[in-house]
Amino acid sequence: MYKLSAITASNLIQQYHDELISYLVQRNHTPDVAADILQDAYMRLVKAEPKSEIKNPRAFLYKIVSNLAIDYHRSNARRQTRHADESELVELADQSPALEHQVYTQEQLAFLKQAISELPPKCRQVFIMHKFRYYPYSKIMQELNISESTVLKHMVKAMKHCRKRMAELDPE
Repeated sequence: MYKLSAITASNLIQQYHDELISYLVQRNHTPDVAADILQDAYMRLVKAEPKSEIKNPRAFLYKIVSNLAIDYHRSNARRQTRHADESELVELADQSPALEHQVYTQEQLAFLKQAISELPPKCRQVFIMHKFRYYPYSKIMQELNISESTVLKHMVKAMKHCRKRMAELDPE
């Protein structure tokens, strides 16, 4: 078995440093990542125990750097996939609220329906037209043949009543 010394490995990396950085940058690595790959290459060179004498140290170094670059791409792709999977899970979790929240929301809705049903008929009609059918006051005035002040009066009364009743559900 043959082994490179730390000094020999360091000299080899230094001798081909700029060439290897360019090689890695051309293969879509940032200069920082390229430097990290070269540092890993140094460690591999020091730990390498080739079965025969290294006849072409430059080619041997390029093979190590090339393998590390491939490993980096694979690792980065897995990391991005994992992050994408995690973000999809977060989106899915956000789309379906917790069961407690769903139950509370259904309870709130039932309570609001009850509060609306308690309103006087004309007041309820104005409230539903504006809040649920999105009618502007002008259209409500026209359809019900009432004045703007009457529409406002009904809306204020309905909102006040609904707020009061909803506060009873959640007194905080």
